[in-house]
Amino acid sequence: MQSIKVYLPGFIFCTIILIFSYLIETYLKSQDILISIAFISLVIGMLFNKVYLKHKKLHKFTEFSLKNLLRIGIAFLGISLSITQLLSFGYMSLFLIIINIIIVFFVLYVLSKYFNISKNLSYLIGMGTAICGVTAVIATSSILKPKQNEVSYAVTIVTLFGLITVIVYPYISHYFFEYNNILAGIFLGASIHDTAQVSAAGMIYNETFNSQNTLNSAMTTKLLRNSFLIILIPILTLKLMKSEKINYKSNIIKFLPLFVFGFVFFSCIRSLGDIFLLKSNYEYFWLGSIFYIKAISKVLIIYGMLSLGLQTNLRAIYDLGYKPLILGFIACTIVGINTIVYLKNIL
Repeated sequence: MQSIKVYLPGFIFCTIILIFSYLIETYLKSQDILISIAFISLVIGMLFNKVYLKHKKLHKFTEFSLKNLLRIGIAFLGISLSITQLLSFGYMSLFLIIINIIIVFFVLYVLSKYFNISKNLSYLIGMGTAICGVTAVIATSSILKPKQNEVSYAVTIVTLFGLITVIVYPYISHYFFEYNNILAGIFLGASIHDTAQVSAAGMIYNETFNSQNTLNSAMTTKLLRNSFLIILIPILTLKLMKSEKINYKSNIIKFLPLFVFGFVFFSCIRSLGDIFLLKSNYEYFWLGSIFYIKAISKVLIIYGMLSLGLQTNLRAIYDLGYKPLILGFIACTIVGINTIVYLKNIL
């Protein structure tokens, strides 16, 4: 009972902010402005940083949220990925996604040295750009343990350029791939950062140019990109272990966090469930379970995002300067151009 009282003030404070963030998101959607509640809550959290610092009673819950709730939410996110979903259009975009990942990380590696930007921040921007936006940034931050302001800056960069691509890319996609709706969708799914942003861009394309195939191929390509979290998070973990000269045998569980196994576990559960439960008497139950697990995952991740914002000093972000912003712009542009070149010349 005593432990609940310790967490309660922070929980109530964060919940009130998240309700307010949800109302803002809902209003913006009604005005056809897509900004996710995760980003809104992060920004509001940063604005309330000084208030948060003055009230120590709030800290216990936010620390618990960042260390535990966020990781559980990422693990639950694995339920969104099904092998059966990826196979339909995935084979066409698999090699493209791999190429984009390699190019983005190589370019950011070179430019981060030129601009004297920390490895952690460049990794965060790279993961957010090449894989799946905010989710990849947050998942990666759990491994690298970067500074709070670096995580917030990376989230801001990924969201900013993601929003720009949502507005611009549906029309660029139609210009280059007017006569192939599937390639138009692959372009959107392979080059726009966040899953929600890809969904929005696909809907814009569908409503503007009347192409459901584009929306389907965009979302499938994006799901395939998301699945690379399963590969890259362990790779980054092993790289960290090697750089810090950590004994693999005695520390593998410690440095390969449980949420990675949880993510893979739920992805496998989703795949098996789709194979055996879809088109059966349990289909309704199965689809409902997926919906609720995804909803819980979203809520837990958003609590983590808000907690991150509350612990972030805006002045510290400002002190990082404009160079990471240039890095994010270059990474976003490279992914877009490479995707167009690949689809126009290879497929």
